[in-house]
Amino acid sequence: MRDRLAGQINVRARMDTHPRASARLERLELMNLGEYLYTSPLQRYAQDFLQNVLDYAASLNEDDLLTSVKANLT
Repeated sequence: MRDRLAGQINVRARMDTHPRASARLERLELMNLGEYLYTSPLQRYAQDFLQNVLDYAASLNEDDLLTSVKANLT
Protein backbone atom coordinates (compact mmCIF):
# COMPACT_ATOMS: atom_id res chain seq x y z
CA MET A 1 0.00 0.00 0.00
CA ARG A 2 2.92 2.31 0.69
CA ASP A 3 4.04 1.96 -2.94
CA ARG A 4 0.55 2.52 -4.33
CA LEU A 5 -0.03 5.64 -2.25
CA ALA A 6 3.45 7.11 -2.56
CA GLY A 7 3.35 10.88 -2.68
CA GLN A 8 -0.19 11.04 -1.31
CA ILE A 9 0.36 9.67 2.21
CA ASN A 10 3.66 9.51 4.05
CA VAL A 11 4.04 5.99 5.44
CA ARG A 12 7.27 5.46 7.30
CA ALA A 13 9.25 2.31 6.53
CA ARG A 14 9.84 1.75 10.23
CA MET A 15 7.39 2.57 12.96
CA ASP A 16 9.23 3.73 16.09
CA THR A 17 11.21 0.93 17.74
CA HIS A 18 8.61 -1.82 17.38
CA PRO A 19 9.90 -4.80 15.36
CA ARG A 20 8.41 -5.32 11.93
CA ALA A 21 5.39 -7.64 11.77
CA SER A 22 7.32 -10.16 9.67
CA ALA A 23 10.07 -10.34 12.31
CA ARG A 24 7.52 -10.84 15.08
CA LEU A 25 5.78 -13.59 13.08
CA GLU A 26 9.09 -15.33 12.40
CA ARG A 27 9.94 -15.26 16.11
CA LEU A 28 6.50 -16.64 16.99
CA GLU A 29 6.84 -19.44 14.47
CA LEU A 30 10.27 -20.36 15.83
CA MET A 31 8.86 -20.56 19.36
CA ASN A 32 6.18 -22.99 18.13
CA LEU A 33 8.59 -25.36 16.38
CA GLY A 34 8.72 -28.79 17.85
CA GLU A 35 8.15 -32.35 16.81
CA TYR A 36 4.98 -31.19 15.08
CA LEU A 37 4.57 -27.77 13.58
CA TYR A 38 1.79 -26.09 15.52
CA THR A 39 0.12 -22.76 15.09
CA SER A 40 -2.30 -21.49 17.66
CA PRO A 41 -5.86 -20.60 16.69
CA LEU A 42 -5.05 -16.98 17.49
CA GLN A 43 -2.02 -17.02 15.19
CA ARG A 44 -4.04 -18.58 12.37
CA TYR A 45 -6.81 -16.00 12.88
CA ALA A 46 -4.30 -13.14 12.81
CA GLN A 47 -2.66 -14.43 9.64
CA ASP A 48 -6.02 -14.92 7.90
CA PHE A 49 -7.24 -11.50 9.04
CA LEU A 50 -4.13 -9.74 7.74
CA GLN A 51 -4.35 -11.60 4.44
CA ASN A 52 -8.01 -10.60 4.09
CA VAL A 53 -7.11 -6.94 4.71
CA LEU A 54 -4.30 -7.10 2.15
CA ASP A 55 -6.55 -8.81 -0.41
CA TYR A 56 -9.25 -6.19 0.14
CA ALA A 57 -6.76 -3.34 -0.24
CA ALA A 58 -5.39 -4.93 -3.41
CA SER A 59 -8.90 -5.06 -4.88
CA LEU A 60 -9.46 -1.31 -4.44
CA ASN A 61 -8.55 1.29 -7.03
CA GLU A 62 -6.15 4.03 -5.91
CA ASP A 63 -8.88 6.58 -5.10
CA ASP A 64 -10.87 4.14 -2.95
CA LEU A 65 -7.72 2.92 -1.22
CA LEU A 66 -6.66 6.48 -0.45
CA THR A 67 -10.12 7.30 0.91
CA SER A 68 -10.11 4.21 3.12
CA VAL A 69 -6.61 4.85 4.47
CA LYS A 70 -7.31 8.53 5.14
CA ALA A 71 -10.53 7.65 6.97
CA ASN A 72 -8.55 5.43 9.34
CA LEU A 73 -5.82 8.00 9.97
CA THR A 74 -8.12 10.68 11.33
